[in-house]
Amino acid sequence: MNNSLLQDSIKVAGQVIKKTTDTGTQINWWMWLAVAELGVIVFLILKKKLKPKDNARQRFKNESLKEEIDFNNIINSSFNSLQLYDELKVKCHPDRFPTDVEKNSIAETIFQEISRNKNNVKRLLELKEEAIQKLNINF
Repeated sequence: MNNSLLQDSIKVAGQVIKKTTDTGTQINWWMWLAVAELGVIVFLILKKKLKPKDNARQRFKNESLKEEIDFNNIINSSFNSLQLYDELKVKCHPDRFPTDVEKNSIAETIFQEISRNKNNVKRLLELKEEAIQKLNINF
């Protein structure tokens, strides 16, 4: 059964090929449609591959160029931040206020901010002023 079906399929395919080669005028539209689809697929793939990628480094660069840069803070942070950070972490540590719950929670939030801004002198000076006002610490 399968053998006869295969032979019939080959015979029909041979007749179709013979008709198209004999007349030469019959156009195989399906083949041209497949070629057009292949062209569209190749175009879309190339378009995606050649598109400039907006990676994280490029986004960071673009965002950095839009912001203003405080060079004084950068230079001061390079030389003075560790001394100020050490002073603030000792004076504003939450363990220095074990009896007063309110001051302990304030000291904890300030201490966390101090830890996050270890290399930013400008922010550390702001936190020092905040500690003087809220925790009554003398430096």
